[in-house]
Amino acid sequence: MTEAPTRGFAGRLLRDPLLHFVVAGGVIFGAYRVFSPEAQPSADPMRIELTQDEMKQLALSQVAQGLPLPDPDQLHALGEQRAMQRILAREAAAFGLDRDDEIIERRLAQKMDFLLADLSTLTPPSHDELAAWYAAHADRFTQPPRVSFRHLWFSPDGRGDAATEAAAAAALPAVADLPMDAPAGVGDRFMFQDYYGGRTPEEIGKTFGPDFAAALLTEPPGSWAGPVRSGFGWHLVRVETLVPARVPALDEIEADVRAAWTEERYDEIRRRAEADMRARYTVVVPDLDPAALVDLSAPRTAAIPAAELGQ
Repeated sequence: MTEAPTRGFAGRLLRDPLLHFVVAGGVIFGAYRVFSPEAQPSADPMRIELTQDEMKQLALSQVAQGLPLPDPDQLHALGEQRAMQRILAREAAAFGLDRDDEIIERRLAQKMDFLLADLSTLTPPSHDELAAWYAAHADRFTQPPRVSFRHLWFSPDGRGDAATEAAAAAALPAVADLPMDAPAGVGDRFMFQDYYGGRTPEEIGKTFGPDFAAALLTEPPGSWAGPVRSGFGWHLVRVETLVPARVPALDEIEADVRAAWTEERYDEIRRRAEADMRARYTVVVPDLDPAALVDLSAPRTAAIPAAELGQ
């Protein structure tokens, strides 16, 4: 009688992201120890031995930089440089120079974050799982409405505020008789375009302002209307087409949905892994007043090295 619940629990456990993190982390760490020569402790701690694969990578790195393939002597010199790099790193670690170094800590934390990101791609969703996830998050993929419109502009600089509004209002009785391409002399010469095709409200708002964009969505297509005010002045507008907002089918944007699913998976794995790691540590952060630590009125003479700014 308990077999089905047990099987259900096992299934949930096998799909748990944190379990994936622990297992995959162990696999990756183990593989690293097997294939990385630096990961395996040497019988002689004073021995540095480069592998054929490492020498091949050194040669390929030269070619990747647009340089010719090194000859044997040049390749040997590159190997000596790599060995010296490891010697310096080991000696620095022996002196404890890797401890309490913010740049090294930041780099190691970044590598751990890369590991968590890789784990989020180990179990891609099936099509049915992706479809279910998309149905629950369809609002994130709603495509905004798109408007194509023409406009006639009345300049406040040339006419003044009152004259601009009066000119637009006087044109209203004849608006219905205006052709699709209004004749020259109706309105003023606009500094940008007279026609905008397939623009979202956000795109229109960046040019004319959000109130102008919102007003366009209320105008029926196919006729001139107005006046509508923007940051430039007053406009008569003719909405040519209005495509309403829509939720596309999954097949249309499956790549985007899959990327969003992976990102959410990564966030979940990272959140749970960080919580699990954090629980193993005791962290003491003193409560201090920043004003008591930093005198902002004092001149700052010390500059941050450019190399650190780039980290």
